[in-house]
Amino acid sequence: MYEKTQVYLISNLVNLNSKLHQLQENGINSLSEKIISSKNEELYLNLPMLYFQMKCYGIIWKINVKEILNKDCFIKFIIKGTYSKQYHKDSELIHYEHVLKYGDVLKLEGLGWIEYRLPINVYEVYVQPSIEINGSINMQIDYFRRYWYCNTEEITYIPSMGDLLPKFHKICPNVPETFKDKYFSRKEMENLLELKDIINHL
Repeated sequence: MYEKTQVYLISNLVNLNSKLHQLQENGINSLSEKIISSKNEELYLNLPMLYFQMKCYGIIWKINVKEILNKDCFIKFIIKGTYSKQYHKDSELIHYEHVLKYGDVLKLEGLGWIEYRLPINVYEVYVQPSIEINGSINMQIDYFRRYWYCNTEEITYIPSMGDLLPKFHKICPNVPETFKDKYFSRKEMENLLELKDIINHL
């Protein structure tokens, strides 16, 4: 995890669970160039317990809902939190849940890569995020990250294949004004923005 920016790359889970290797794919629009894909199968990803340096924050997942093959489906986002690293059982953790049912997931289908902000505020400094995909949904996941305090749902569309993060023109004003309405290839983007510049503005 990028500790300063509180970004956890989902591809890191492959190092913790070798069974996920078969679900890993290359992703040119990913920070690590590796993503996890549900491949139309039920999937439950349980991240390790993470330490966040601030209290009261929002949660964002970068996802891509490519196709829904069955109406009997849902996506469940789960957050388990605690103020202390020392706990003995799951029941001692504070639980947050947010569920997207078929109608909600349908609104995300075909949008491409988006950052989906949960309508949840978390107050604990130790958190364990999870995501459950139930039913036939072809969905890709790139990362999970912390966001500033906000309890409203928001979808941020990532339009260009070369964009590593949305709204990069605003966070990196050194990009020439002339180019702000253009799309760039990955190689061209690397000439304009360094990865460290993007990470520093997460």
